[in-house]
Amino acid sequence: MRRYESLHNSREERAKERFGRFSGVYLRVTGEPQTTRAWAVGSRGEERLGAFLETLHDDETIIVLHDRRIPRSRANIDHIAITANGVFVVDAKNYTGKVRKIDKGGWFSTDPRLYVGRRDCTKLAVDMGKQVAAVQDTLGEATIAEFELQVTPVLCFVAAEWSLFAKPFRLGGVWIEWPNSLGQRLAALGPLAAEHVQTLAKKSSQNDGCSLLKQTRQQARARNASWMSWRRS
Repeated sequence: MRRYESLHNSREERAKERFGRFSGVYLRVTGEPQTTRAWAVGSRGEERLGAFLETLHDDETIIVLHDRRIPRSRANIDHIAITANGVFVVDAKNYTGKVRKIDKGGWFSTDPRLYVGRRDCTKLAVDMGKQVAAVQDTLGEATIAEFELQVTPVLCFVAAEWSLFAKPFRLGGVWIEWPNSLGQRLAALGPLAAEHVQTLAKKSSQNDGCSLLKQTRQQARARNASWMSWRRS
């Protein structure tokens, strides 16, 4: 979301500097670059999943944090869910096509790959390591040891297709999910009590480099409206 807004606003500012009061005409005629449109599509997936996760957030067994900045980086983490069953780092993807796990190995080797449609998306799972490391650094080794925490990475495909009897699967330690299956995973019973979940959520908010962007009531309503619209579609 942040990246799209940054690109969008930068383009508008450049147009105003160059064309002045005619900048609006220029922006309408030229349209946004493909790279900016791609970030817009991704941000819509993030918003939809965020709206769904907000319906699970109860301040006791599930606390969800959105749009977290990774320290010393321009990258962000879409969602962090602190639950009775541990901490989940969730990256939302708005890709289309059928999600599949395909072994590209030979006779004597295995090479599991993540495909969405014809696209090899394995790198998405590999890149989750940076996000997990950022959350672990924020929580600290002492906290992770005290609560025996598992920080679990999840790729959640919001708009993709799945076969009729599909189940979530793991690829290199990353869970590959869709929203409803993710919701079930987050709601599973676990060893952490409500006060532990709340403590971990506060701990996740203490590092200024990974601070949570404040969410206004208007933004919260927008997330819920987005989720309800998606459910009806």
